[in-house]
Amino acid sequence: MRTKTFTLTLLMLTAALPIAAQPQTATAETQRAVESLEISDHTVFGSDEVVDGATILVRDFVHQQVRASVSTQALETNTAYSIWWAVFNRPQYCGQPYSCTTRDLEVFGGDPRVRASVFYAGGFLSDDFGTANYSMTLIPGRTTRELFAQTKAYGLRNLRTAEIHVVLRSHGPTGVAGKVSEQIGTATLACPEDGCQNVFASVHVPNID
Repeated sequence: MRTKTFTLTLLMLTAALPIAAQPQTATAETQRAVESLEISDHTVFGSDEVVDGATILVRDFVHQQVRASVSTQALETNTAYSIWWAVFNRPQYCGQPYSCTTRDLEVFGGDPRVRASVFYAGGFLSDDFGTANYSMTLIPGRTTRELFAQTKAYGLRNLRTAEIHVVLRSHGPTGVAGKVSEQIGTATLACPEDGCQNVFASVHVPNID
């Protein structure tokens, strides 16, 4: 999976100083990363097969939030999708550190030290061409929309160091398996006969350098 990470730096203090007093080079005390921008390709869920889509994820350290924008042209046409956050707050404890999978979820026998959490992010309908663009925001803290009843609602605990996955789940043709609000707003309430399916995912590994 191809992921690109960029870190933006804010020069602190210098703007408030007279020009003559401003340092010529920034030191560690005058710099602070304000956000980390991560671009990840979409892959078929559970594999490394890349499809036509990507997620841009921004960790905003000033406003203490995550912003993500999903863009894809690989969807089924006129189909309902829900989106789910999968957050691994301590990815160093995953079976393969900083390369977490569903096997690292506690409900599937993963290490509880990972403090993994899977919860609702949003939903949308694809258009006549199988394309969609969707944006969402994640605030650190516990969640009330946890997917698995057996897991603790950790939500996002570690903004800087959590590994974050964005998962797209198909609920079949728009309005066929149930109300659209249930198709795009729940995991299992409105699914076709063969069930709802996780179809694509993007993985965002923190910059730990």
